Amino acid sequence: MKTSIINDTRYLLPDNLTKKHFLDSLKTCFTVKQVTNTSESFSILENFEWSLYSKKMMAIRHENQTISLWNELNLFDDETALVIDNINARAKFWWDFPDSDAQQTLKPILKLRALYPVYQGILKIEQLNLQNDEGKILIFCQFISICEPERPRSPIMRQVKISPVTGYSKEHKQAVKLLRELGGFKPSLPPMDSLLGALGISPAPYTVKPELNLPAAMPARTAVSSIISTMIEKQRLNEQGIINDIDTEFLHHFRVSIRMVRAAIAQLKEVFPQHDVPVLKQRFGDLARETNYLRDIDVFILDKERYMNFLPESMRNDLLPMFNDFEKKRQTEAKRISRWIASRAYRKEIDDLQSLFINGYSAVETEWSEQATIELAINKIQKTYKKIYKAAQKINNTTPDENIHSIRISCKKLRYLLYFFASEFNMKKIKRVGKHLKSLQDTLGIFNDLTVQGDFLKNYLYQLEHKPKKDIMLIASLGGLISTLYTMQLQERYRCIQELAIFSNESNQQLFRETFIVSPEAG
Repeated sequence: MKTSIINDTRYLLPDNLTKKHFLDSLKTCFTVKQVTNTSESFSILENFEWSLYSKKMMAIRHENQTISLWNELNLFDDETALVIDNINARAKFWWDFPDSDAQQTLKPILKLRALYPVYQGILKIEQLNLQNDEGKILIFCQFISICEPERPRSPIMRQVKISPVTGYSKEHKQAVKLLRELGGFKPSLPPMDSLLGALGISPAPYTVKPELNLPAAMPARTAVSSIISTMIEKQRLNEQGIINDIDTEFLHHFRVSIRMVRAAIAQLKEVFPQHDVPVLKQRFGDLARETNYLRDIDVFILDKERYMNFLPESMRNDLLPMFNDFEKKRQTEAKRISRWIASRAYRKEIDDLQSLFINGYSAVETEWSEQATIELAINKIQKTYKKIYKAAQKINNTTPDENIHSIRISCKKLRYLLYFFASEFNMKKIKRVGKHLKSLQDTLGIFNDLTVQGDFLKNYLYQLEHKPKKDIMLIASLGGLISTLYTMQLQERYRCIQELAIFSNESNQQLFRETFIVSPEAG
């Protein structure tokens, strides 16, 4: 039997309307037949960035551990849900799900983020058929209620969805009229927002790069203080996720935030008293260094499949002991970092640092502290770009790797500067500049990663070779992996030289000169 093309009609019921009164009212116009009636504990699953919500999707973990994935228009409709069975209770990443369709759907949405419960309650769904005296189905009716676990008989949300059957639009209108007379009302918000609002949930998607929008005329120190304060706030949003070890992205974004703070202090140091700068750099640097080892291990574990595929199939399993070792070390290190983030010492330090900037850094004036932000931005961006293209012109096949890495660091500083001050310049030109810079940064980043990973594995190999009991097969496969990474590094080195030549050409130099000037659009 087909439903009509008329959209499902959803109504919320008033609190004072009892279920009995509702059903008795339906029976005055229809024969009411109960088809199914379920009640179960359930959880709404999301990740820290509310990625499913942003795609108008919702995931529900049922009492039997099955997960249903709905789009916004088909909430609680089992016939249209993507149902994922045979799930381990600990499954939280897209790759943990055995269903290939689920993996294909969730991978681009979740990426490296974990799903976890954002709400737990009791879900009751009653499917009813509204029929005529001859037993013909006129309307499909779904009665949904959600209760808190400690109050299973007191719904905090009740929703009725009626779906007409083709040819019975008159009866559908009659049901709608009845619902309205009972005090039912259509939600003013979209279905998902209406549901979450009724449950007291306000989605607050995490922003990887918060908008800064610094006025061009703002005093430079005030602007830099605002940048740093925003980054510290972003850093702190990730603390609980690190403590609970939900996923590796919490630590990653924690470190990126600190890196941006350090870049702001180092790049824009003229707004601070000279003797304050090394102290601030040291304090934030200490926070970053504390997490270095855990991040290194995370990167290797996340790239496990990639590393395995670098070797011939016959040698891949020989690498497994190394990854097993990394997993064990990660558990130990993650617990240590969790204790550190939760410690009184860390909280005192980050509270103190945050208080320095939250209302503007208080110190004696400097030459730049009261200058307009746009003047500082132009000065720093132009200087950093000139440093890059002058260094790039000297790069050739014999240039030491250290020089290329130095340019990479300068590019990262330039990228941060563009992010900090983007709102003060022509956005179309900023996007063009950013596109060129990202292409260069991606290439330099791959080259750097291969270098860092090679050095990390060499140190690990050195430790293996000096153990009393040597795993010869692991040592051999590790040697092969290091050799492969080195070959790739040489290839990327050539690409770096090409990208640097493009980035430092006359066309790009002209683009920078035209973009980073005081214009009517600035401010």
